[in-house]
Amino acid sequence: MASNVTKYREAVRTHWEANRLDRAIAEAWKGYDATPENPAAKALVARLLRACPEEVGADRLPALRRLLNDRDIDPGAIAPAGWQYLLLFSDLFSATADQAATAERLEANPFARELLAQDPVTNLRAEMALVQLRRWLRLSGRWREFPRSVEALTRQATLNDGAWGFDSEERAPLDGDDAAAITGAYPPERQGGAGRSTADDPVTRAVAEQYESWPYPQWVRVTVDEQTTLPSDVRKLDPDGPDTIPQAAEILIAGCGTGRQAAIAALRYPDAQITAIDISKASLGYAAARCGEAGLHGISFRALDLHRVGELGRSFDAVFCSGVLHHLPDPERGWTALADVLKPGGVMHVMVYSKIARLSIRALRASIADLESCPVDDDLLREVRRRIFERGLPGAPKSRDFFSLSGVHDILLHRHEDPFDVPRIRRALERLGLELIQFKLPTPQDKAGYRVQNPHDPLHRDFAAWSKTERRNPSLFSGMYDFWCRKPVT
Repeated sequence: MASNVTKYREAVRTHWEANRLDRAIAEAWKGYDATPENPAAKALVARLLRACPEEVGADRLPALRRLLNDRDIDPGAIAPAGWQYLLLFSDLFSATADQAATAERLEANPFARELLAQDPVTNLRAEMALVQLRRWLRLSGRWREFPRSVEALTRQATLNDGAWGFDSEERAPLDGDDAAAITGAYPPERQGGAGRSTADDPVTRAVAEQYESWPYPQWVRVTVDEQTTLPSDVRKLDPDGPDTIPQAAEILIAGCGTGRQAAIAALRYPDAQITAIDISKASLGYAAARCGEAGLHGISFRALDLHRVGELGRSFDAVFCSGVLHHLPDPERGWTALADVLKPGGVMHVMVYSKIARLSIRALRASIADLESCPVDDDLLREVRRRIFERGLPGAPKSRDFFSLSGVHDILLHRHEDPFDVPRIRRALERLGLELIQFKLPTPQDKAGYRVQNPHDPLHRDFAAWSKTERRNPSLFSGMYDFWCRKPVT
C-alpha cells in the first residue's frame, strides 16, 4: 500500500513541478481511489485541493463528502473545492431562483450544509448568496421551515466569528420562544478588551489582549499524512548533518496560539514530548479544547511570555515558532530567548513575515487608514471586510484570513508587526550562532523553478540566491518565510 502511494506521490510532484495541475490532481485521485483509507493518500488529495480547488471534478462529490468529514483531514483543505463544485455542478445558487427556492435547495443539500458546518466559507460568491439567504430567512419569518439550514448557518457564524455583514433590520430583536434558532446565525456582539493582560511591555500587552478577544487561527482538524520522528524529518532536510535529535524529542511550540501547530507536531511525532506556550489564556483554552477533541492529551500547555521561556527551567531538542517573532516588540530579543533554551545540536523551525510580500497588505491597509484609529470591535472588522470586498481591491479574497473576523484582525489590524527580509534573517542567525539548515518553498513548482535558477544550491542555503529569487517573485513568501536552523554542537 505504502509503495503505491509513493508512486502516485512522485507522479503528483512531477506534474506539479511542470505546472500541470490537472494531471497532478488526477494522479492524486488515482492514489486515493486505490487506497481510500490510507492517510497519505487522503492527505495528498487534500494538499492538491487546497492548492487548486478549481480542479475539482464533476464526478467527485462522494469523495469530497468523505474527505470533508474525515477525522484525518483538515476540512479547510476540502471546503473551497466543495463550494467550487456546488457553483459549477449544482443549481444551489441558480441565478433564476428566488430566495425561497434557494432555501429549499439548501435544506435538501446535505453536502452544502456540511460545508457550512465544517469550515468558514472562503468563496466570495457563495458567501454573498448565503448572506442574502440568511437575511431573507430572518426577515420573512420563514426560518422555521428550514431547521437544518438554520442549524448549519448557526455553525457557520461560529466558525467565521460573525464575519458576514447584516443591516439594521436584521439587528432588530425577535419575539417568540423559537426565535433563538435564527438569532443563533447572528453571534452576539463581542467588544475588544474583554481580556486584560498584565504584561509589562505595552506592545506585548496589546498583542495579548487582541488574542484574548479574537483567538487566532480558528481550526477544527489538521491533516497529517504520516507518523514519523523529528530526527527522520531533520535528516531529510540536512542529510550530512549531525545526528543530534533523539526520537523522543523534547519540542517547544513558542507562541502556540490556538494550538494548530502543536496538534500537527503531536500527530506527526507521536514519540515526542511537546510543551506549548502562549501569552493568551483564551487562545490556550481554545488550543486545549481542540487538541482534546483530537485525542491529543499529552501536550503541556503553559501561559507564558516567550521572553520568559527560561522560567520553564528546561532546554529543548527543537523549538518551533511560526508567525510569532514579527509580532514581538523586539523580534531578535525574543529569538535570543528561544535560542537560549535550545540544546546544542538542537533545531529551530521558524516562520516569519516577509517585508516584501507584506507590501500588498500595506496597500490594503492604506485603503482602511481612516479606520485604524477606531476602537476595534466586530462591527469595525465587518466594515473592513465590506470596504475591501466592495472596492474589489486586488489580493483580498486569496487568503482565508479575510473570511473570519479573527483573521481580518490578524492580517489587517494587528496591534504590532515588524516583518523580516532575507538579509535580516541572515544577520540574526549569525548573531545567535545558528546555522541555516534549509529554506522551504511553498510548492513543488516553486522548488523546480528555484532548482533551475540555482543548481549550485540543492539544499536551499544560499542567502543571496534567496534574495534574488524573492525579488523576481515578490509574492513568493506571502505565506511567510519558512526555514530550519541548528544550534551547533559544542
